[in-house]
Amino acid sequence: MKTFYVLAAIVVLGLSLAPFFLLHNEDTSILKGKIVAYSTYGAKVRSLDPATCGDTMSAAVQGNVYESLYGYHYLQRPVTLIPVLAEGMPEVSADGLTYTLKIRQGVKYCRNECFGRGEDGAPKTRELVAGDFVLAFKRIIDYHITTTMAFAFIEDKLVGVKEFRDRTRAYDPGDFSRYELPLEGVKAVDDHTLQFRLTVPFPQLLYVLAIDNYAPIPREVIDYYLSATGSFGGGRKPIPIRERSAEITDYHAVVGTGAYYLEKFIDGGDIILVRNPDFRDERYPSEGAPGDREVGLLRDAGKRLPLIDANVMLYVAEENPAWQLFEKRLVDISGIPRQMYSQVISPDAKLTDEWAKMGIRLIKYADPAIYWYVFNMDDKVVGASKSLRQGMSLAFNVEDYIQVIFNGRSIRALTYVPSSFEGYKEAAPSPYARFDLKAAREKMDQARKELEAAGVMKPGKDFPELTLDLGGQDETERRIGEFAQQQFKQIGLKVKIELNDWPTLQKKVENKKCQIYAMGWHADYPDPENFLQLYYTPNIARLTNNSNYSNPQFDKLYKEAAVMMPGPERLELYVQALKILNEDCPVLLLTEPISFVLVQPWVGNLKYHPIGYGMFKYRSLDVGAREKAGGR
Repeated sequence: MKTFYVLAAIVVLGLSLAPFFLLHNEDTSILKGKIVAYSTYGAKVRSLDPATCGDTMSAAVQGNVYESLYGYHYLQRPVTLIPVLAEGMPEVSADGLTYTLKIRQGVKYCRNECFGRGEDGAPKTRELVAGDFVLAFKRIIDYHITTTMAFAFIEDKLVGVKEFRDRTRAYDPGDFSRYELPLEGVKAVDDHTLQFRLTVPFPQLLYVLAIDNYAPIPREVIDYYLSATGSFGGGRKPIPIRERSAEITDYHAVVGTGAYYLEKFIDGGDIILVRNPDFRDERYPSEGAPGDREVGLLRDAGKRLPLIDANVMLYVAEENPAWQLFEKRLVDISGIPRQMYSQVISPDAKLTDEWAKMGIRLIKYADPAIYWYVFNMDDKVVGASKSLRQGMSLAFNVEDYIQVIFNGRSIRALTYVPSSFEGYKEAAPSPYARFDLKAAREKMDQARKELEAAGVMKPGKDFPELTLDLGGQDETERRIGEFAQQQFKQIGLKVKIELNDWPTLQKKVENKKCQIYAMGWHADYPDPENFLQLYYTPNIARLTNNSNYSNPQFDKLYKEAAVMMPGPERLELYVQALKILNEDCPVLLLTEPISFVLVQPWVGNLKYHPIGYGMFKYRSLDVGAREKAGGR
């Protein structure tokens, strides 16, 4: 589902360790006597609102507060879909167009002021009902909220979406009476029964319903926080309808059913997640994948979740200061900065004896994700010449890039879906996913002719200067920019590098202000359709096709495959679609990331999930072991 940044976000010079752990007095009182995890994050959170989430950092925070109808088993591999807020799997009509499911009873929201206060003055709660999901879908479809990805997944799938969206357009942004309008495709049959009506068969529906964008939203949040102003809302200072925001931006208004709630949120500062006292009785799984028991991942089987009381997340934009915190045993988990790699990892890609003797563990995992440089197909230069895009792809030495920038911690991306996905073996490699300077220069000769024919270049003149936007401003991003400039210089291209923080890059992309830019896509669900939809023409308007790529032949294949159940016929359509992308090169394929993560000896139950979010509730901490090792 998620676009994601590559490395750090901004440069922090002369940074000492002390500021990160000098929490305010009120923060330390919250944590007193609790089992607390400490971690860092390096990209600013873009959204607190499930409806507007579209990046991995925001999802990482939201996923611990909000829950969806379905989710993924923490331990089982291949990934296994399980009911979360749904009571079980849905009943599906014979034509595949109607899904009816039961909502789990007894689920309560975390206590919040929006539900009122009891006689003791404490905030109240209430039980989850099916209507809360209906409201969530209405907000995603609402004309006045830029929901981008979440809207794209359902726009042409649910009955009545266009009609509902068109009707909301006539309302003022702050007039939430529009949420009383009916949405034909999502209906609360009763408080614990939810029904979806589709326009076409949608085999990926349950996967979509496992994404936290579609988490339930209580109407009380809208009425209490968005209909008024002031830090706690509550209608104390009602403001004009036209001035109200329809998006949840106040962290007090982040009200979910998950294992944690947001006790504190400063974007670019401290984020504190604390155990939700109203979280239902949920237990650690008693079964996992082969090998899980042997490495201790079933040691806490049957214990009530969550196993940790709080998670303190501290914003550290630079790799080196974050690494120093890990070295001093002040945080529980860390990546490995490039310059430290050879000191920590042996030539055979294992932890060195020095680090292993300290009890540190190395966890390696591959994400179902691809990094790439996106060509804006609306741009008069890169969009006008397929040979230019092909030549730039052939000129970029991805193997060197992986070694120089990532110490070998990636594999080369060879087509438009991850190597673990259906269709990869049949479609890969793209003929341009290789380093071949001779072929690249031949392509540039063709590109010159194409650009001259398009009126973009005059005969005998140099190629126009290109601009590559990156999503970070630290030293590593500068090195990435310099590497790219060197690659493209080999084929006569001058490339200007623009360094942006992550939210700024995303805004520029959405406003079509980039010519070429660095981004990537992390799978929302294990189906090639999730990657192919990034190139479907109607998704340009929905902002998920942010390369602005359009090919009628590709659209025809995608549209046919998207409504088919898994099988050989669908696979063949996927492969044909991938081969079209391989030839058209709407992006320059770079890498599939492989993460190397170091874990302190007191951290338990850590198994990274390739797709799901909100898995922190399964993690454990041995406080005694941390104190003995000289940690916090």
